[in-house]
Amino acid sequence: MLVKFTVENYLSFKNRTSIDFTATSLTELRDANLYQSPLKNVTLLKSMIIYGANSNGKSNLFKAISFARKFIINSSKDSQSDEAIEVQPFCLSTETIENPSLFELVFIHDAVKYRYGFQVDETEIHKEWLYMTTKNKEQLLFERDFQDITITKKYDAASNNLTSITRKNALFISVCAQFNIPTAMAILKALSNVQYISGMQDRYTVNFTIDMMDDPTKKKYIDNFIASADLGFTETKVERFKLTEEILEKGNVPKEIRKMILESDEENVVVSTKHPIYDENNEEVDNIYFNLFVNESLGTGKYVALSGPIIDTLMNGKTLIIDEFDAQLHPHLSKAIVELFNSKENNPHGAQLIFASHNPALINPKRKLFRRDQIIITEKDQFGVTNMESLYDKKIRKDASFEKDYLEGKYSGIPDIKIDDDFRLFDE
Repeated sequence: MLVKFTVENYLSFKNRTSIDFTATSLTELRDANLYQSPLKNVTLLKSMIIYGANSNGKSNLFKAISFARKFIINSSKDSQSDEAIEVQPFCLSTETIENPSLFELVFIHDAVKYRYGFQVDETEIHKEWLYMTTKNKEQLLFERDFQDITITKKYDAASNNLTSITRKNALFISVCAQFNIPTAMAILKALSNVQYISGMQDRYTVNFTIDMMDDPTKKKYIDNFIASADLGFTETKVERFKLTEEILEKGNVPKEIRKMILESDEENVVVSTKHPIYDENNEEVDNIYFNLFVNESLGTGKYVALSGPIIDTLMNGKTLIIDEFDAQLHPHLSKAIVELFNSKENNPHGAQLIFASHNPALINPKRKLFRRDQIIITEKDQFGVTNMESLYDKKIRKDASFEKDYLEGKYSGIPDIKIDDDFRLFDE
């Protein structure tokens, strides 16, 4: 479970900026939108929505989380030994361009709270640290200053042998996990439960959902999810096949291309949706299957593609980050997905959803979807620096009209459009 993420000097985040899933003292929607973690004093938000104009930094936040996660998991691999670290500091200021970027994650795993972070530039790790909290007391496990790594008695003793073989461009936690140090392995497992996907039907999301459909139990959950959306079908079918010489020849595929396709030996997949056929009396007499990504709408295809990651997240208590979440989705479908996460019955394991949106209707107070500490506004200042605040941080009243006030610019985070009566696109 993600508790807090902090980034500094990365992309548009010049200053230290955090998102915090720790619930504040607000009284609204406590039963539905909060999850009591295994730690008695830590109550977490189940969902978080991020608003802001285009290019204000919403996607950069997700990129920061994705970079930190991938770097932690992969930095010790041999394939990374000679590669530059793909980190980009805030480049619009002479103060930061030569400084390292900072990333820190606070999370709970197996009823233990960890705080792990590092500072890094394109060539090496500057600092790295790991703390754990037991009985409300935070204790240092290890810390690093360039290649000087200090391990305390609270950390696994076997890791002492790994300090000398840790490369300057590899994280010590990643090296420890590679050599089966239990604490490090637990931390990487926890971070692997933080998933980032694009909401624009990227291939990974589609393939993930298709793979889940191979499991009958998971497919049943996916079909239940689809059936609840009233898309005109209630069932899907996955067919896998390989193209043969005969099929390609019948399709008049040129010989050279046929050879390339056959040598690749790739498996092809078709996802179909089941629709009823009716007679003149509107009685169901048969069924027909449509190709999901040919015959159905883009919104329908996206909803089905998202179903796999959403079901997986809810089943396993993971954290799901979706950029462009509600693009191509009807507002009622977006609302229904949020309600799945803000639900005791459908989200018993404290799964978390964080997403970017341009749909202000989702924060209409009448919908009762979000608390003020779940609504984040991003804004980029005149110097290109992204800042983030929740409506709770902005001290917005409980009875305020969030949707209306946001559109009127009272919370910032909307584009300052220059097109007015005097605007001329072309010279006269």
